[in-house]
Amino acid sequence: MSQTLRRVFRRTAAVAALCGAGAAAGCAPQVSTQQEVALGADYSAQINRQMPMLNDQATLNYINQIGSQLAAIADPRGIRYHFYVVNSDVVNAFALPGGYVYVNRGIIERADNVSELAGVLAHEIGHVAERHSIEQLQRAQNANLGLNVLYGVLLGRAPSGVEQAGIQVGGSAVFAGYTRDAEREADRVGVAYLMRAGYNPNGLATFFEELLSLQQRQPSRVEQWFATHPTTQERVANARAIIAATPGAQGANLTTDTRAFQNIRARVTSLPAPPDRRR
Repeated sequence: MSQTLRRVFRRTAAVAALCGAGAAAGCAPQVSTQQEVALGADYSAQINRQMPMLNDQATLNYINQIGSQLAAIADPRGIRYHFYVVNSDVVNAFALPGGYVYVNRGIIERADNVSELAGVLAHEIGHVAERHSIEQLQRAQNANLGLNVLYGVLLGRAPSGVEQAGIQVGGSAVFAGYTRDAEREADRVGVAYLMRAGYNPNGLATFFEELLSLQQRQPSRVEQWFATHPTTQERVANARAIIAATPGAQGANLTTDTRAFQNIRARVTSLPAPPDRRR
């Protein structure tokens, strides 16, 4: 979790308002879709102010085109999804409640084809559609966890003094790494989204394999990904098993790559270096 994200999580009044007296009694109220979207919009506005965003319109249009295509298939609630590109060479992606999805520039540059990029987007959309962050938030509320306990359970360490002052239970619950079951579910539903949208779902597995290889060569570039998306050979095998068990997943009519993706990747690569690469 970056320092920027830690600063973002300081504002959790919206989360506290969702808890109310029910949370104090040990039973948090259900979070409605409207509340979820409002929470995501609040965090997104702060992230967009504090993180280095890539403002290349052609790239944003392309990411939103693919993302919106997948989201329309994935989420029956009909909420509007928003897709952003963080101007960072580090390979990472994350999703906020309510349909706010972020991919780092490093993912576009390192994806070999459009099915790999679509696989990352489908996985993140799966977290939103299945409301994994909201489930974590409500579990934390229901358990009435204090900050030290939450860090011990979710992050495996005690918070620093700055973190104790800056991060509240709600924000930590929303943005901590997902459970293994949630990651598996996002992989499973992501495969279904990809196929229904006409993309080759094998892109999800090949991108995972690429990240494992990159971890050996440039571990600092994928550190954030592995911190929030546990990726192992077992997970790759599980993803391939899901694909193998899905009828039609090897269909010749599914798209693996397009000229449009290769043009966008070349465009992104040609843009001025991101801040983290200039250091």
